[in-house]
Amino acid sequence: MRTLAKNKQKMYYSLLLGEFPIYELDDDGNPKVAYTDDDGNVYYIETGETEIKYSEPVAFSGNITMSGGESEAVEYGLNLADYQAVLVVDKGTLPITETSLIWHNSEPVYKKNGEIDGFSADYTVVKINPSLNLDKYILKQRVKQR
Repeated sequence: MRTLAKNKQKMYYSLLLGEFPIYELDDDGNPKVAYTDDDGNVYYIETGETEIKYSEPVAFSGNITMSGGESEAVEYGLNLADYQAVLVVDKGTLPITETSLIWHNSEPVYKKNGEIDGFSADYTVVKINPSLNLDKYILKQRVKQR
């Protein structure tokens, strides 16, 4: 059975880009230059901390259902208490991975520097269960920190 269009809701997904170093900033908010090598490559002063960055959010439509909240063991090593929602889309329509973020009840929020604020996402994908015609994404609700 395919997903019905009338059951689909507009959401956004964002893919993990990776972990990047945080640089010291000058008074204007620009990274402080440590040195420039002979080839013209510029190196900045790192703080020793890193931040996780995500791609630009992409709008999509899918069926989402909330978990029943039962704490009974189920397949794939997950208890129903370990997740809050299940997202279902037609097979192969999304490049979502187990590190992706989903916005369902809210819109994506951007930081002052124009990058996506991952803390604004509603869910994190914790498991992907593909079937013959559908992809099922198990979602865990994120605690909003901002």
